[in-house]
Amino acid sequence: MLAAALRRMFRKPFERTRPLESRETRPASGTTQPVELLFECKVYYEDTDCMSVVYHANYLKYLERARTEYVGQRLASVREYHDNGYHFMVHKIEIVFHAPAKLGDSLVVRTWIEHTTRFRVVVKQIITRKGEPRDYLVTATVTLVAVSPDGELLHIPAEFHEL
Repeated sequence: MLAAALRRMFRKPFERTRPLESRETRPASGTTQPVELLFECKVYYEDTDCMSVVYHANYLKYLERARTEYVGQRLASVREYHDNGYHFMVHKIEIVFHAPAKLGDSLVVRTWIEHTTRFRVVVKQIITRKGEPRDYLVTATVTLVAVSPDGELLHIPAEFHEL
């Protein structure tokens, strides 16, 4: 009962997202809802702990892979940005673990850019089991910055502001 109450409490900031309908969902014309990308992955033995649930740090890998695919499909590959002197780093991450993923589960990571500033990109992400889009396993807000190969803070490329 406590777990259900906690899930309802933490669901509130993400309520305005739409249910998963396709690999990429687009907002209706005239709305400001960002485009989200759906990234699918599977839980393997190597991802789990001794209780056959995903070890907490491995969720960060799923989130990173989904962000990489989002940028690659919506803009250019992360490799292209890297080759042009843009290295994206996590500045801050807020993550809430609602329920565990288990060995063999098929997961869906929903990813979209919430907003951008001159120096930051704020990404929202939700991990669910495939076929259960409203039962959140993990919710995360990730703030990214871009730095040069020398570590100097760079302006976020203009195309990110258009997403």
